[in-house]
Amino acid sequence: MVPLFPYLVYRDNVIAAVTVFLISGIMDMVDGYIARRFDMITNFGKVYDPFVDKLMQLTVLVSLTVAKWIPVFAVIIIIVKELAMIVTGAVLYRKNIVVYSNWYGKAGTVTFYAIIFSMIIFHDIMPETIKYALLWFLAAVMIAAAIGYLIKFSKDAKNSVNKGNNGNTKIHSA
Repeated sequence: MVPLFPYLVYRDNVIAAVTVFLISGIMDMVDGYIARRFDMITNFGKVYDPFVDKLMQLTVLVSLTVAKWIPVFAVIIIIVKELAMIVTGAVLYRKNIVVYSNWYGKAGTVTFYAIIFSMIIFHDIMPETIKYALLWFLAAVMIAAAIGYLIKFSKDAKNSVNKGNNGNTKIHSA
């Protein structure tokens, strides 16, 4: 679905683009539910699933910016934050520390989908002041989630070292 979204945006097919966007979000929720419900959670999945989610989110942001539906400032803030989280998660995974999502990331994702959904649906009629206010709010929520994870990571890493944990350390990702 990742490459389909920009194609639809560039073709100015708003209904199809928003449908792809919503289906990807719903599929992510269903996939997570199935993994938890049937105990199919793996360390690889804990890393891969958020990576694909971030890839979709970044693709959406870049596509909407190139189409001039949203301004560049919020995209830059969110892209820098997301890329930092992706790189940090990959580095930690290589050190046997699994970064997985919790309510910080889920709150950020729900906020992202709600705001971006409204940006897509109302891109022709949304006043710039509302658009900017929503995007600043989204950037603040995403940064707050990252800070929450940084605090959680610091505590978990410290506890892991103090306890002499020899197994995988569980850390959260935004």
